Order: sequence, then structure tokens, then C-alpha cells
Amino acid sequence: QLRRITGTPLEALVRQKVPAKPVTCMGLTFKNPLGLAAGLDKDGECIDALGAMGFGSIEIGTVTPRPQPGNDKPRLFRLVDAEGLINRMGFNNLGVDNLVENVKKSHFDGILGINIGKNKDTPVENGKDDYLICMEKVYAYAGYIAINISSPNTPGLRTLQYGEALDDLLTAIKNKQNDLQ
Repeated sequence: QLRRITGTPLEALVRQKVPAKPVTCMGLTFKNPLGLAAGLDKDGECIDALGAMGFGSIEIGTVTPRPQPGNDKPRLFRLVDAEGLINRMGFNNLGVDNLVENVKKSHFDGILGINIGKNKDTPVENGKDDYLICMEKVYAYAGYIAINISSPNTPGLRTLQYGEALDDLLTAIKNKQNDLQ
């Protein structure tokens, strides 16, 4: 596992010298255009090892306010003929406080994105509270924050993608952003 080699001599084996090819997008300057999407390092345990591989950006998470185990196993299915995977992980993570502690220990010098979500047992009508809790805790450490409202594995989550629920969530997030700046 990557977290086991972080900070050890073995990390040098995966370290890559990637030529600088800066890309500026949304006011952020990425060292290169190669970024790692959320899902691989849900708890921010492997930031430095992944950074050593040459990624210009790393997005960690999805993280929720409280730890949760995710869906029952098996939850990852290989489709051999289609050469694909089905992911039914369910936002398994150790919670936002754990993630923040891991981020504080990292030395990654690229853009760090943090993907936030709501806990499975939080009623959808209270979902925005989960996003605001996470946003407040990660804001100071994130180059950007991704709001995950698309997981089909969290009951009711996708209802936040539409109409009044979406407007309410986005308004609350923008207001929180203004408060944190």
C-alpha cells in the first residue's frame, strides 16, 4: 500500500521526474496537466507518495463529516468482458477530522483538491449541513473543493442535483465561502 512507503526510502522507487508544463485554470496554476481524481485516497493517507509519482494535482476524498464504513462488501465488481469496474463503495472514509490531520502532515507542493459529501445516515433535507461542516474544516487546506452530489450509493443524494434543493445547497456553499475568505 502506498501509505506504507510514504516517507521511507522506498518512496524514491516511485518518485518521478516530470517535466514542468504549467497549466492555469480558474486562477490555480497546476505544475502539469496530470491530475488524480478523488476516490483512490479517500482519507489523505497517500498524498506524498502520489505526489512523488508526478501528479500536478491530487483530489482526495470523498470525505464526510463523520466516519462511515461505506456499503457492505463486496462493493467493487470487475466486468471482464467490458473491461470495466462497478463501484458501489458508498463514501467509505474515516471522517473529515482524520483527513485534515493527514493533510497537515503532507508536503505535496501541487494543487490539492478535497472532495466532500454527506453521511449516508444524514437525512437529505439536512444534507447541506454536512457539506458546510466539511467545507469549514477543509477550506484552509484545499486548492479547491469538489462538492459530491452524484453518488448513486448514498440514499437520496442525487435529489440535491435539482431545483430548489440544488439552489439551497449552492447558496449555502457560496455564503460559507464568503464567510471563510
